[in-house]
Amino acid sequence: MVFIVGLFVLAGAVNAFIDPYGFYWSPTIEGFNARKTQADERVREVTPFRALDLQPDTLLIGSSRVQLGFAAESEVFGERKVFNLALPGSGLTENLKYALWHIRQNPNVRTLIIGVDYRYFLNNYGNDPGPWTAQELMDKYNKAPEAALEKIQRIYPALFSLDTLQDSLSTVLQQGGLYNHITPLGSNTGDYYLATIKAEGKQRFFKHQQIGVQQRFEREQYSYSGEHGLFGIGMYKTFIDELVANHPQVTLYTFINPYHQSYWQVIEQTGHWPDYLQWKRDLAALADTYPQFPFYDFSLPSPETLEDPDYAQNHKPMKWFWEPAHYRPAMGDRIIEAMFASEQENADWPIRLTSQTVDRAIALSEAGLGAKPTGLN
Repeated sequence: MVFIVGLFVLAGAVNAFIDPYGFYWSPTIEGFNARKTQADERVREVTPFRALDLQPDTLLIGSSRVQLGFAAESEVFGERKVFNLALPGSGLTENLKYALWHIRQNPNVRTLIIGVDYRYFLNNYGNDPGPWTAQELMDKYNKAPEAALEKIQRIYPALFSLDTLQDSLSTVLQQGGLYNHITPLGSNTGDYYLATIKAEGKQRFFKHQQIGVQQRFEREQYSYSGEHGLFGIGMYKTFIDELVANHPQVTLYTFINPYHQSYWQVIEQTGHWPDYLQWKRDLAALADTYPQFPFYDFSLPSPETLEDPDYAQNHKPMKWFWEPAHYRPAMGDRIIEAMFASEQENADWPIRLTSQTVDRAIALSEAGLGAKPTGLN
C-alpha cells in the first residue's frame, strides 16, 4: 500500500514539474520540457483557462486555421498582449461562447480578432435546434467563472495519472523532434506538418487533405441558410449586438480565412459555390449594420492564395500554406498587417466587405477559381 501511494506521489511530482499539457506552465527548461508536445490532446482543458490566467488585451478566435495560422508571439502585434484562443474542430457556437466568456471575465480585453469559415454557417446537423431568440443565445453562451473546486477537478486527476506520466516522458523524449506543440500563448507550431511533408512529400499530403475537405462538403446535411439560427448569420449578429450593448470597450475584427485556390475548387465541385458567394453577401450586409467593426475578405486571389504547390520540390513546405485548408504564420502576419494598416497596399486583397464592395469580392472570387497558380515569392 505504501509503495502504491509512493508511486502516485512520485508520478504527481514528475507530472507537476514536466507539466506535459501546459496546465500551469511550471518552470520550463529548453530541451527538457519547454515544448508541450502532448498539449494538443488537452487543448480544451487548458487553452481557455490559460487565457484567463494571462488576462490578455487581444484575443485570436477561430478554429485550427487560426490556431495554426497565427503566432501570438509575432512582432506584428506590437505592444499588444495577445493570446491565441482558437480551438481545433470548433464551430461558430463554441468560438463565440469562449469569446464572450473571456470578455465577461477579463476586463483587459480590448480587441477580438475572429476568423470565420463558410462551414461555420452551414446547418451541419440533421435537426437545427433553433431558431433561438437573442436572449436564449446569450444565456446559452453564458458561462460562470471557474470555481476553485472545478479547477481542482479539472487538473488534479491528470496530475496523479500514470497516463500523464507516460505523456511526461514523451514530452521529454520529443523535445528535439518535429512534433506539434502549443506555445505559452496558445498557438500551435504545426511541426507535425513539417514532419509529414519531410517524410511523405508535399504532393501526397496535399492531395490527402484535399480529399478530406471534399468528403466533408459532400455530406448531405450540409446546407446554407442566412436565417437566424444556431448556425446562421443571425447568431453572429446577436453576438455583435451583445458587444455593442454591454462591451463597448471591445473592438471586433472579422475576417474570412484565406483558403488556397484548390479549396475554392472543392467548394465549387461539391455544389456549394452559389451559397458560398451568397454567404459573402450576407456578411457584407451584416458589416453595413456595424460600420465600426470591419469585416475583411481574404479568401480572394492573390500571390498568397494562388501559391503554386511546386511539387518539383516535393519535400519543401509551401511558403503560405500548410495544405489547402490551413495557412502558415507568415500568412497570419500578412492578415494582421493588412487589417491594422492605415492604407492597403493592394486594394483587391483583402477587400473590406460592405454592400458597396461585395460585388468586387464576388467577381474576384469567380476569377480566382480558374486563375493560374503563381510561383513562390
